[in-house]
Amino acid sequence: MNRYAFLCVAATLFFCGSLLSGSIPKDLPKRGKVTVSPNRTLTWEDFKQVDVIRGKSSINAICLSTCEVEILKVHTYPDHIQLEINAKIQLQKDLSQVSRDFLSRSDEATKKQVLHHENGHFAIAQIIGYRIVRDVNGRAFDPGQYKAQLNGIIRENFKDWKRLDSQYDAQTTKPRNADAQKRWDAFFTSELLDLRQTIYP
Repeated sequence: MNRYAFLCVAATLFFCGSLLSGSIPKDLPKRGKVTVSPNRTLTWEDFKQVDVIRGKSSINAICLSTCEVEILKVHTYPDHIQLEINAKIQLQKDLSQVSRDFLSRSDEATKKQVLHHENGHFAIAQIIGYRIVRDVNGRAFDPGQYKAQLNGIIRENFKDWKRLDSQYDAQTTKPRNADAQKRWDAFFTSELLDLRQTIYP
């Protein structure tokens, strides 16, 4: 093998080795993730049956979720750091409740409508998780302040969570408004799709 052929083979082997090792491209996007539990549409089996919710017989059901953020990886650069996080959305089964009286006295259409509404609250929790990941991805954090800066992002999104939950109930259940529910359903679908495409293009 002549010297030129040897150099070509060596260059090819180096290039292939670089691809296999993940060094090309040099800076792959650092993307966080969202995990949802349960990762499906909620059923009444996901709710705890109780006699009264929050001491009010007028409340048929309530859906409560948590969003826990964990740092998966810290990427260090000369003047900043970037974070990969996991936003964990978890339905809280003991706190997500349905009235036994409501289940026993309501027809199937009413129970289906109320369950559909409660799934909207679960969708809002997922939206918040994705927004937190979106706001963290690619952000240059101060190496000495990144935990405080991350907490600030979480707090701002939690404020939006409370606002969205309140608006959702006010517009769809006080009184029940089927048209408003359809508008919120469309928002949930489009917002989750946009957020996923932003994070995982």
